[in-house]
Amino acid sequence: MSHINRRSVLGLAGAGAAVVVAGAGILGATDLLQGQAHAAEGLNGVDEPKFTELTPFEDPLKVPPTLRPQGTVNIDLVESYQRLHSQLPPTRLWTYQGHFPGPTIEAHGGERFRVAWRNKLKGAIPVKAVWVRPDGPGPGLLPYNRPGSEGGLARPEVDRLTAWTSVHLHGGHQNALDDGAADHAVSPGDTQLAEYANDQAAAHLFYHDHAMAVTSLNVAAGLVGNYLVRDPREDRLDLPGGKYEIPLTIQDVNFDTDRQGHLNGRILAKRIIGHHVQPTPAAMPPALAGLGPYTMVNGVVWPYLEVEARAYRFRMVNVANARIYRLVVVDEQTGAVVRNAMQLIGTDLGLLGKPQTIDEALSLSPAERADIVIDFAAFPGRQLKLVNTIPGQTPGAPLPDFLIPYPQVMQFRVGRKRHAPQSLPATLSPAFRKVTAADLPAGTAERFVVLSLDKAGEMPQIWEMQQVPADTPPGEGIVTVQLPDGLKTLRRTGTVFEDTTTFFAASGTWEKWHFISAAPAGVPIYHPMHVHLMDFQVIDRRAVDASGMNFAAARTERPLTLGAPVPVAAEESGWKDTITVHANTIVTVAGKLARQSGRVMYHCHIFDHEDEGMMRPFVVMPPAVHQIHGMVMAMNGAMGAHHASTHH
Repeated sequence: MSHINRRSVLGLAGAGAAVVVAGAGILGATDLLQGQAHAAEGLNGVDEPKFTELTPFEDPLKVPPTLRPQGTVNIDLVESYQRLHSQLPPTRLWTYQGHFPGPTIEAHGGERFRVAWRNKLKGAIPVKAVWVRPDGPGPGLLPYNRPGSEGGLARPEVDRLTAWTSVHLHGGHQNALDDGAADHAVSPGDTQLAEYANDQAAAHLFYHDHAMAVTSLNVAAGLVGNYLVRDPREDRLDLPGGKYEIPLTIQDVNFDTDRQGHLNGRILAKRIIGHHVQPTPAAMPPALAGLGPYTMVNGVVWPYLEVEARAYRFRMVNVANARIYRLVVVDEQTGAVVRNAMQLIGTDLGLLGKPQTIDEALSLSPAERADIVIDFAAFPGRQLKLVNTIPGQTPGAPLPDFLIPYPQVMQFRVGRKRHAPQSLPATLSPAFRKVTAADLPAGTAERFVVLSLDKAGEMPQIWEMQQVPADTPPGEGIVTVQLPDGLKTLRRTGTVFEDTTTFFAASGTWEKWHFISAAPAGVPIYHPMHVHLMDFQVIDRRAVDASGMNFAAARTERPLTLGAPVPVAAEESGWKDTITVHANTIVTVAGKLARQSGRVMYHCHIFDHEDEGMMRPFVVMPPAVHQIHGMVMAMNGAMGAHHASTHH
């Protein structure tokens, strides 16, 4: 069934209702919107802990049902028991409509609708959280790589958590009232109302919980789902669709064990703390962001997918807490990398101008998306697998010293009946063009964000910066950086969400943001930075010499200087809303703010980093209001200089 015909059927839903497509069937709104807890879904298997290891590629991939709202629709947050692997007992989860991931919401560009996100969750959070200590000198020996609590220290503050939730449509254009702000969460029995304008090009967005201080735990509990925006231009490209277009929601996970070491299916969040640290109920110690040894795709650990020997479109999103996935296709029979297997057609916010062939690996940091086509016509009767690896290592090999004890992600089982290869259009988006610094209009706002550490060198921090005169005396929070257009002196104006808001912007205007990482030598820290309400492209990435940074004094002793340009990967070359800033690099992005307005956020999309302070608010206003606000600030002498520097 074509996209157009399929949507004609979906369009039969009336205002205030919704239709779901599940497999080949069409379910009425009442079937989906009952809001009841669901029993274990999808997989057969054990009901009691029995296994200490899980078998790869034992279970089929699940594809979430599709929901196309019209008018106003209710989506309930409910508890659900679902089996994440057939060798695991059912796992208690918090879900959207009883599905993990939640239903794939399909919107048509320009068609506005409203969602009532009804929090019907009961009881304490289903995730078990513990503090654990490292037991060796190297990363391969960290307890990240093992299941089970291992005598970890309990976190009573997590055990007491009930469902405080805020749904954010990541990458969407919505006013701040509808954006799912971190501090606008609701409690059980209450409803979050949101209106989505869908006034953007076809793209793969996703929705997830964004509640202040507990985003990582709420997402680990299951609160995530896909959201696809369609438009007629994309429909006319005749890309693989229907059952040949599949979302792949990728995330790592860990599980607790019983006393015999058997995996019990309960999701486990482990944080690594130092040997000298003794947590107390009233204090949170510095810790390393959590990683899990297992990989789930669409809520199944290491699934397989039976595919025909023809082209498929996969809408990939990394919703892990912190893990970067470097995905490679491997032939199971030979163990060889299948080069050029993936054709990249889109990034976070829509189609590229032309398809890009991925030679070997495609990397996705948390919150990044990739729209890819794999044509299995060349592989009839074969089994391919998608694996996680790092450069310079054998793809498909376990890499425990690099925190990848299990490299497998999923398996493709290709049918023997071969179909004709499908050629992709030479041009995907005629409107796409690469943005350069020279393209930016006069008066483009320029912003500076330094990604550094606290004075103890233990916890990452986000430093919001304001450009100040070059003769500003050195001191705490003063950073100088030698940029291509000259030496900049910057003053820190905020480090946590609760500090005074200092970024004010005009809706519908261009902005240029510099994300500057300054890390001690040998610290491989990275931050996927996400800016709400801004579609951007990378216009420059360079190495940074941060040896001039005095971390203990929170200042530079001499300017940070830039080194050689760093290549921008194909999967970073399109329209984005999230970009990875690696240790000691600067990434400059430029883009246009949406027409919507209000107080929104920018933050690191490592959920643990976001929860622990790497998130700042900024306010978007209509241009005329922004001008008056600047005049008021100048009159009061409070923030006039800063506001003027970002005035259009």
